[in-house]
Amino acid sequence: MNRVLLGIYLILVCVLFSCDTKSGKKDVNVSFERDVDVPFEKLSSEYTGINFKNTISPNLESSENLFDYDYFYNGSGVGIADINNDGLKDIIFTANQEENKLYLNKGNLKFEDITNLSGINSENKSWSSGVTFADVNNDGWIDIYISQGGPFEPSNRKNLLLINNQDLTFSEKAKDYGLDDGGISTQSAFFDFDNDGDLDCIVMNENEFFGYDPISFFEKFNDKSVLMANSSHLYEQIDGKFINITEKAGLLNPTFGLGLCISDINSDGWLDIYIANDYYVKDAMYINNKNGTFSNKIKESTKQISFFGMGVDIEDINNDNLSDIFVLDMASSDHVRSKTLMASMNTSNFELITNNLDQHYQYMFNSLQLNLGNNKYHNISHQLDIAKTDWSWAGLIFDYNLDGMEDIFVTNGYRKYGSDNDSRIKINKTKVEYNNRVPLEIKKKLYNELPSEKLSNLLYKNEGDLNFKEVGEKSKLIEPSFSNGAAYGDLDNDGDLEIVVNNIDENAFIYKNISVEKNLGNYLTVKTKGNLSENFAKGTIYYEGSHKTKESKRVRGYLSSVDNELHFGLGNASKIDSLEIEWSSGKKQLLYDITSNQKITVNESNSNFNVIKKEKSKPIFSKIDNFIEYSHYENEFDDFSTEILLPYKQSTLGPFITLGDANKDGKDDIFIGGAHKNEAKIFLSNDSGFYEKNIESFQNDSDSEDMESIFIDVDNDDDLDIYVVSGGNEFNNRSGELADRIYINDGNANFKKDLQEDVENYTISGKTATAIDYDNDGDNDIIVGNRIKTKKYPIHEPSIIYENISGKFYNNTFDVAPEFENFGIVNKVIRTDFNNDGWDDFIAVGEWTNIGLFLNENGKFRNISDDNNLENTYGLWFNVLETDINNDGLKDYLIGNIGENSKYKTSIDKPLKIFGNDFDDNGTHDLVLSYKYEGNYVPLRGKECSTQQMPFISEKIPTFEEFANASIEDIFGDEIIDAYERKVTNFESIILINKGNNKFDIEKLPSLAQSIPILTSDVFDINNDGYEDVIIAGNIYNTEVETPRLDNQFALVLISDKKSNYNVIGPEKSGLYLSGNTKSIKIIGNKSPKLLVANNNSDLEVFELNK
Repeated sequence: MNRVLLGIYLILVCVLFSCDTKSGKKDVNVSFERDVDVPFEKLSSEYTGINFKNTISPNLESSENLFDYDYFYNGSGVGIADINNDGLKDIIFTANQEENKLYLNKGNLKFEDITNLSGINSENKSWSSGVTFADVNNDGWIDIYISQGGPFEPSNRKNLLLINNQDLTFSEKAKDYGLDDGGISTQSAFFDFDNDGDLDCIVMNENEFFGYDPISFFEKFNDKSVLMANSSHLYEQIDGKFINITEKAGLLNPTFGLGLCISDINSDGWLDIYIANDYYVKDAMYINNKNGTFSNKIKESTKQISFFGMGVDIEDINNDNLSDIFVLDMASSDHVRSKTLMASMNTSNFELITNNLDQHYQYMFNSLQLNLGNNKYHNISHQLDIAKTDWSWAGLIFDYNLDGMEDIFVTNGYRKYGSDNDSRIKINKTKVEYNNRVPLEIKKKLYNELPSEKLSNLLYKNEGDLNFKEVGEKSKLIEPSFSNGAAYGDLDNDGDLEIVVNNIDENAFIYKNISVEKNLGNYLTVKTKGNLSENFAKGTIYYEGSHKTKESKRVRGYLSSVDNELHFGLGNASKIDSLEIEWSSGKKQLLYDITSNQKITVNESNSNFNVIKKEKSKPIFSKIDNFIEYSHYENEFDDFSTEILLPYKQSTLGPFITLGDANKDGKDDIFIGGAHKNEAKIFLSNDSGFYEKNIESFQNDSDSEDMESIFIDVDNDDDLDIYVVSGGNEFNNRSGELADRIYINDGNANFKKDLQEDVENYTISGKTATAIDYDNDGDNDIIVGNRIKTKKYPIHEPSIIYENISGKFYNNTFDVAPEFENFGIVNKVIRTDFNNDGWDDFIAVGEWTNIGLFLNENGKFRNISDDNNLENTYGLWFNVLETDINNDGLKDYLIGNIGENSKYKTSIDKPLKIFGNDFDDNGTHDLVLSYKYEGNYVPLRGKECSTQQMPFISEKIPTFEEFANASIEDIFGDEIIDAYERKVTNFESIILINKGNNKFDIEKLPSLAQSIPILTSDVFDINNDGYEDVIIAGNIYNTEVETPRLDNQFALVLISDKKSNYNVIGPEKSGLYLSGNTKSIKIIGNKSPKLLVANNNSDLEVFELNK
């Protein structure tokens, strides 16, 4: 589809050892500092002899332009390999309209242009895109394969196979080998998918049907021949010829392929395929079934992906020896660009793509899929602050500074912004004016007026513990460009990795890495010589009590290929204890006592061990079935129909689990609340387990939406009654369904509703409750944390403290805790005793609130948050859990925030703000999210969706450019000053360490725990060490369609470090892979503990603690 029409499309879709050694430097006494300058120097063309430029010239009289060919400015690639076996890595650049160029490495980073001599530009050279290498004929010399596309017929865009003649010349033999693919090819890779000892080939293609709406697009492929022409293609090598087996192998699917990487994704010894797709076609994670077929497991393995998938790389970014997946997209990092270049999404079309068309949850951001083991992934790009890198192409993961941690390099820039909103509106009007027959001169004028902006490439330094820092601005990498393909390799054989970049309309960049010269760290390079050139060997080094695994693979990033040596940065380490090489053939090789700072060669022919798969250790928890049968059913209600700018649905907060001994048998029973039109359920314990008991009063109250509940002895008769908080957003304000409910127990777990006037009168959308004896009179009072005026988020309702007088509850908030009454949206309140003085205190947290520490002073409460430096801890808080992390007898508190993996960003200096008002005086409530940009507060949401909520905006500010440069005061005037206003300064989940005397220290939870919203938690001594541990979980699926869901598919176990924090155990070891929109967890039982997990609109999950 035309990039110019991208905005229009978005409205439609989104509005959508033998063992040779070569010694390098001697061991260095490394002075290893983490904040050294970025170690790259840009080399001039005059020095290197490389003067390649991918010049692209539009022709509006043909289809070679952006209006008529959507991929016109997608650029080309670069490949690094040793083509003449002299030990020096050579470079090939592909070009769209110009000649491809081949440069021979002469040493010392000087190159000779041997393009004319080599014969790489045969008569079949066309619109060249991607480049890869393989020894196709297995003669010991690397051949070159070039993928071609362009706005041409298939016969004029066939791929090129350049067979190495072993004399610096090549012969084009694609047809002879069966690899003259005629698709709009972008990149290809060779690999032995069936483990039969020869190389097969995957050719990734783009699609001819750009510009179509999703329904029409997929209808095109009812014709299998059309589908085959627009699918990526898998070729099996049989007797030296490559045979198209796409359909047989299960790869016959429409594709917009831009990113390709081959890897053993699920670590089963068989190679898999990852294709990053542009537009609305979901990415393909083709998992090898080991029988000649593949299955796309992208939806089973990930919860969300990028929308406009660009380049992809697969590498381990956190040294846990699990390979992670990085896919680029085109989200602008700059406020103005984000508001001018992209259109808004539309809820109905988002649903069409994700559900009706069997695609995926796709968002216009980069994705970094953190590998959780068992082929499950968690997108943490927002937490790492790498989600928005502008119109990005190549994302390469490698250790540029030899510190032992993998860094990230990103190329950037787009030659013409066809998606500029004002431009596409102007173009559309012109097309209407001329009835789609726009004169050539006017077409040229419109084309020349398209915005164009060079952007800098980016370099992210891995600082460990899931923390990346963009450092490119400190180096020559800051140079703005239109960069596309990129590759890295040790071009001067000194042990560090150079970067090569292919640019549009500008000379290629060659960056010399001077990490070795600066003594930044040690290294080890391993050249794996397998039975096949593309051997995908896995190398694991063991050193200094740790180990690190890498996989040899060539095709990475975007349209490009790197040298497939294994390169390990070692930091300070001067010796490797052992190196283990695993070959895809099942053979293994072990080497010991290896000195750092050298290159070693390992030959598969010398491997003498078979790989023995290690048995996985038993996880902490195992999922079990048939414990209790419960499913939560959420009623249908579209919060966004009236509150278009709502961050997430307010009607899907449940269900919540409560435990208590309702039938007085000494065992906990289970109460789980229901959604609107669905009754609550109670499960009573008996000798054989649990059984459901039907309660008429629960059925009668099914119109209400149950929030949290508590077992509480209301009437002092020594049995547990139930208090249920009513909430939701589907009701009109002050509806009767919003009244909380009290159910009195007759002693035999028969519950009957108790109507109490004060409780019935407060028809408020609430969330949370806790029992408390705040006046020390021996009975149970209740604190209720309330949330919002329905359909008027974020305007809060008052929270309440009910005094119990002879079994009846009366609102006494104003007298005992006036600060609490107007606290804000409360999500969690707990009873506690900070100072062990015997008087019940309480803690309250919520959205757009700080942390409320309410100290009981003889029956009256005072908020002591400011006394503990909590005055600026405004967050989107959801949970509070009492524990004692260090067994000092003082109660500590885990406070659950939304986490750092949200698209929203905030700080004390630049808080995220929310405003609520009827800004257009039309009788409906409006809300505005805003953040600070260049000193002013600006709207977070875009012009289109803001206009849908408030139509006056389009009249007042007609262009996207004006909107992008307007502050909220410019847009809303004095109305914004008078509006309801709240802020958030912090998204981190924390621990309050009790120091005594009502004083607390603040500790931030570890990074992995910051990747999820902590909506729920429970405490238990998991490892039987006498210290309380914690399990945390939570999801927010129902976000508005421009905001990625908070959809982690796991819970985390936090093991107490016995001091002031926790060690995090992920799901691979804990076994806590979850499958739903988790809202509540509880641990039940002591002899055989089980974890109950309640999911919104899904089944209850149960996990048993393994002994």
